[in-house]
Amino acid sequence: MADKIVQSFSCYLSIRFQVYAPAIQVKTKLKNGSYSVKPKPLFPGCIFLRCILNKEIHDFIRECDGVGGFVGSKVGNTKRQINKPRPVSEVDMEAIFRQAKDEQEKNEQAFEEQQQKESLYSGTLNLESNLDSNDATESTVDTKPKGKSKKPSDLLTNSSSKRKGNKRFTPGSTVRVVSGTFAEFEGILKKVNRKTGKATVGFTLFGKESLVDLDVNDIVAETK
Repeated sequence: MADKIVQSFSCYLSIRFQVYAPAIQVKTKLKNGSYSVKPKPLFPGCIFLRCILNKEIHDFIRECDGVGGFVGSKVGNTKRQINKPRPVSEVDMEAIFRQAKDEQEKNEQAFEEQQQKESLYSGTLNLESNLDSNDATESTVDTKPKGKSKKPSDLLTNSSSKRKGNKRFTPGSTVRVVSGTFAEFEGILKKVNRKTGKATVGFTLFGKESLVDLDVNDIVAETK
């Protein structure tokens, strides 16, 4: 979509503009041993545009194929309403740039760790195969239990108690963004990562749900 907008702007040679679609490059290993790299948008369905926005450009962008409109407040009468574009501050854009960089680094680190685990697992299987093929040797195995195993009911109890402890945010509840790019937007909380302090929130933009990772300090539970 970003490429289409760039091509559309080719007819406005006198206008300086920048199009940014935050995304990370996700690398995966295929079954045949080759690698695949695909972009994963950080804000699905959203593109950031930097330009001097007059009425002509505003109307031109809204008419581009695939563009549903601008993110912002609704203006107009009952017959025709449009979203008035809400500018994104430089501070918020810097935060988005940092988020994209951090997410890319985390993804690359997770991929490397997964590769190391697969390599270690493969080496373990080869070692076990070699041991099985050799002559049997005597070994002493301690069959005494080292600890009391938890019953399934205990696991369920512990799990439910953890969920009950989360009084502030509950997946499926409505939350409101109090700061950042999506300030004053309401969405549905999908999940909370306590380790990273990030919350995944689903926003409905132009009839399509977009999942966005936000800092838990940027959202509050909405009570209605």
